Amino acid sequence: MGITVNGPSGIDTQYIIDSLVELERQKVTKVQSEKKAYQVKIDAYSKFKSLLSDLRSKANALSKVSSFDLFTAKSSNEKAVTIEGGTGSVDSQYDVRVFQLAANEKMISADGKITSQTESLSSMGITAGEISIDGVSIIIDDDDTIQDLRLKINNATDEDGNKIGVSASVLKVSDTDYRLVLTSKESGSSGIEYRDISGSTLQDLGIIMDADGNKGNINQQLSSSSDIRSEFEALAAGQSITIDGFDHDGRAISATLVKKAGDTADDFLKELNKAYNGMIEASFDEEGNLQITDKVTGTSRLALNNLNIGGSEHALSVSVIGDEGAGVLSTGKDAYFSVENVFMSSNKNSASGFVTGATFNLHSVTADESVKVELTRDVDGIKKKFQELVDAYNALLRFSKDSTKHANPDDETSTNGVLAGDSTTSSIVSQIRSFFQQQYNTFEGTYTNFALIGLKTDTATGEYKIDDEMFKKALDKGFDEVVRLFTTTGVSDNSGISMGRSTKDTKSGVYILEEIDSQHFRIQLQGSSEWFVSDARTGEIITFSDGPAKGLSLTAPQGSIGGGSATFTFSKGLATILDEVVNKLTDGTEGTVALRQESWRRSMKYADDRILKLEDRIEKYRLRLVKQFSAMEQAMSQMQAQGSQLTASSFLYSRY
Repeated sequence: MGITVNGPSGIDTQYIIDSLVELERQKVTKVQSEKKAYQVKIDAYSKFKSLLSDLRSKANALSKVSSFDLFTAKSSNEKAVTIEGGTGSVDSQYDVRVFQLAANEKMISADGKITSQTESLSSMGITAGEISIDGVSIIIDDDDTIQDLRLKINNATDEDGNKIGVSASVLKVSDTDYRLVLTSKESGSSGIEYRDISGSTLQDLGIIMDADGNKGNINQQLSSSSDIRSEFEALAAGQSITIDGFDHDGRAISATLVKKAGDTADDFLKELNKAYNGMIEASFDEEGNLQITDKVTGTSRLALNNLNIGGSEHALSVSVIGDEGAGVLSTGKDAYFSVENVFMSSNKNSASGFVTGATFNLHSVTADESVKVELTRDVDGIKKKFQELVDAYNALLRFSKDSTKHANPDDETSTNGVLAGDSTTSSIVSQIRSFFQQQYNTFEGTYTNFALIGLKTDTATGEYKIDDEMFKKALDKGFDEVVRLFTTTGVSDNSGISMGRSTKDTKSGVYILEEIDSQHFRIQLQGSSEWFVSDARTGEIITFSDGPAKGLSLTAPQGSIGGGSATFTFSKGLATILDEVVNKLTDGTEGTVALRQESWRRSMKYADDRILKLEDRIEKYRLRLVKQFSAMEQAMSQMQAQGSQLTASSFLYSRY
């Protein structure tokens, strides 16, 4: 609360002091306004950074070849077979039949071995020791119960810390009968390896039949008692062989094979394998006897009821290979299927690697039905990703234009943008725009810039737009070239050399490679005379730390070039360039955005210091005014007192 000094003068001195102080305080208000303006700029650059990050995110969505692996899939029976497209896939359709699904192996302990889940295994005759499951050692102690064993199996990890490929559970059959069930986490006929290293824990439980891990899987075999090979070879061209029988699951199979000129016994075995849908292994023994072995383990209904070779009937005997183990609850199985009548098998029901880029998802058996699946490249999906990148750039452009604009002097409602006079954002946007406009012609081709694939500029706004027809045509005519516009690509004319990684320092271009010794390559950018030697190789990896190829790593086995040379063509696509540039711009320490914001933060701190100094100066000024006006009032009070005394004296004097 201010000091009231109204006194003899009758002047409202407090008002005068407050008014004078307020005039001085306008200097503080001006600095505070400057500080607020700095904060507005900082906030604007935070928004700008967010837009840059969004641009990078949209670019990264197109940075890999796999980013363009977008396909629409169709199936004539989605409950049986579906298909997915991946890298290398093309528009295509396939006829698929499924004869068997892959299944997980399950092992179970013998009946009556475990009578309690709280008593130790050793008390029930199960020897403690060291076991191995899926290649991982597990120690079983004397006091371990069946539940302890379950936990040890489920918690076991390999040397890399990964859980083993088995899950253990305890099945309660009755209050005095518990069974350990071991289920492979992965499907496939190979199953899981079980062994007793010391002791006989797994053997005592009835899981395996011997210490080496024999589980007791069996396979059925059919054998002839006569020389079928010689009979086939004696057939004349045009004569036929008829086959009737059943496969592993009891499905009827039949085929008529007509011998062609030049057909060998191996051709006969191949045709026999086809008749059984690839689920058998057919061979001849040394005497020419035919042997048909079921590839699927476990109890089988495999049979060949009729084998007629040129009118001669033959019978095959049935035998079982191996001794059936009681611990096999269900065998692991591979999936058997055909694609365009080519028979295949997979340890998983998601079968990949058979058709480039395609994955066949097998859901149910369709032995008697051919399922048609189809892949069509999702051009609209790819275009959507490109559109999102263009939209991100346009948003950046609009922000820069709006925030840096100057008020129109002819429009009273027009105002300056929050970054008016700041050229940094405009410079950054221009830099980014140049990447959309530059040539990407390290690799020769038709589509070497974005204008050729439909990127156009709106002359009214400066924003980008995509010509849908041009873009779709480019994808149809030059898909790989379009992909290279976005992605980083490295290809050598030497098949032994492949791209590893690159960094922001690696320059696009055609390079010449030479192998100078067992540990080093040297590299030269085509058109330059300067060579740069690699670091010492690490295994098959060659890395360059200097020159235009700095940061480039190649997989290049020793001797892959020898005494000659190879070329390596390297090109950075738009997505990689944008990622590198935006990372640099938005770096929290040295990025342009951070440096600009830090500059304004320093100005705000300086403004705070100025405000403190001004506040101190104003307070001192106020106190000085108070003192001065107080002195004035005191002086006037003294003058009034003296005047009163003189008046009194004059009155007394007049009486005398």
